[in-house]
Amino acid sequence: MVEEVTCRIAVCDDEKIFREQVIKQIRAYDDRVVLHEYTSGDKLLQTGEVYDLIFLDIEMPGSNGMVTAKKLREKKVESHIVFLTTHKECVFDAFKVRAFRFLNKPVNPAKLREVLQELEKEKQSDERIVVEQKGKSFDILLKHVVYLEAFGDGTYIYDKYGQVYSSSMQLKEWEEKLQEKGFYRIHKSYMVSMAYVKSRDKEMLELSDLDVTLKIARRNVGEFKEAYLNYVDKNAKTR
Repeated sequence: MVEEVTCRIAVCDDEKIFREQVIKQIRAYDDRVVLHEYTSGDKLLQTGEVYDLIFLDIEMPGSNGMVTAKKLREKKVESHIVFLTTHKECVFDAFKVRAFRFLNKPVNPAKLREVLQELEKEKQSDERIVVEQKGKSFDILLKHVVYLEAFGDGTYIYDKYGQVYSSSMQLKEWEEKLQEKGFYRIHKSYMVSMAYVKSRDKEMLELSDLDVTLKIARRNVGEFKEAYLNYVDKNAKTR
């Protein structure tokens, strides 16, 4: 049985000694996390990886921590950001990028554990699905899933960040699992999240974030309209 990944974390610091310190402390807390390290904000910005938590050094050559955080938010990256710093003069700027926490360098293990525990509590409050892919398990927030596509005997799952996961479960199985959670099967090959419906033109459905247009099976158009109106009535607030 594949062991479930509990969290995806990036550590971005140009100083190796501090990266290794943080990584060692995270591993001591939970060795099931996926950990990636970056030596600069620019390298972090270039990756297509999605993280639950990013430890970000404030003072780095090139794009410093604050600039990197602003660019991440401009890309609609919702990862929790923890700034690593030797001073907190930029605390007011941190509000603009929705910083999760500050940690002084060198990082105190007890303070870092507090950050990981708070993140764990937040993760538990959000519904997630686990997708096994190539011997690894990916823990995905359900609210980030835009649509699912049938392929062969399995399913592709597309999230709002453009990440694509392949699942050995058939679309029919996902339909049974998700149809009461704001998802609707519009076609034999597609199931969409109502939260990302942008517009409909006859039998074509446009989804937001990924700017994808999918076809609704003709026989499903009437039922989809009714299902979508019911969804809107129950979910008046935006996601």
